Amino acid sequence: MAPPYTYPVAGALFFLRHPSQLWLKTLCPLLLTLGFGLVSIVLAFLYLLPLQRDALIDAHWPTWIAWVASVIFVLLESAVANMILFAVLVPFFQDAVFDATLKARGLQRMFDGRVEVPGLVACWRNMGSSLTLAFIQVLLFIITTPLHLIPVVGTALACCINGWPKCWSHFIHYDVDFRGMTAKESLRFAWNHRKSYCLFGTVAVALELVPVANLIFVWTNIVGAALWAGDNFEKAEQLPRGIGASGNTSVASIYPSVKSLNSHVPSMDSEHSRLLQTANAAEGYGSAAV
Repeated sequence: MAPPYTYPVAGALFFLRHPSQLWLKTLCPLLLTLGFGLVSIVLAFLYLLPLQRDALIDAHWPTWIAWVASVIFVLLESAVANMILFAVLVPFFQDAVFDATLKARGLQRMFDGRVEVPGLVACWRNMGSSLTLAFIQVLLFIITTPLHLIPVVGTALACCINGWPKCWSHFIHYDVDFRGMTAKESLRFAWNHRKSYCLFGTVAVALELVPVANLIFVWTNIVGAALWAGDNFEKAEQLPRGIGASGNTSVASIYPSVKSLNSHVPSMDSEHSRLLQTANAAEGYGSAAV
């Protein structure tokens, strides 16, 4: 399997190669975000740039540094505004993009064997988790914005900090609607795999910081997450049913993030035993670890 940090780029390439399956799914939200993004940049340069430039010059900054810093601030402020819009808008459309990617990749069988979750339960889980994640992402993004004043290192650190919740937000649909997890179980799973999630999320956040292009990358990152989920699903399919790579038949052999019963994180045996039972009845589906 490819490293996690390659999937955001792979998602962009996959998106370009599958216009008929994916472009229409993102057309409406893309037009909305594109319009908002352009308006936010224009307004920021017209109104915020002169104010910040004059404030820095009044603070005795050299004129050329004041100009450069003001442009950087304006771009970051526009990115924050877009981030807030994305956090509100994306959850309404990202599930359709995620599912369309799996189908375009030839993984219709994932839908045939998905864990059945009552509609109201799934809706409540998705709504609650989406609002929580949106709040966390916006708050973290605003808090870490000053780090971008440190060239390269500060931006990389900000992307890393924001990476984990960004990645989890792309997999909550997969965990809840396909694997039958609760939001709490999905959170535990994401935390146990925080290194991989951070690697994916760091690149995804970095792409979404690119002005204007981030209006596209916000959707291609979802495509990348679906490709990653699909690869893990196919990897799990290659294992004998209920048997891990080591030949053991334990849940731990399929879910490498198993904690002991004495751990502060509940054992995966208790969290995923019902998922494994469902997987045995559905040709191994649901056992794909992210």
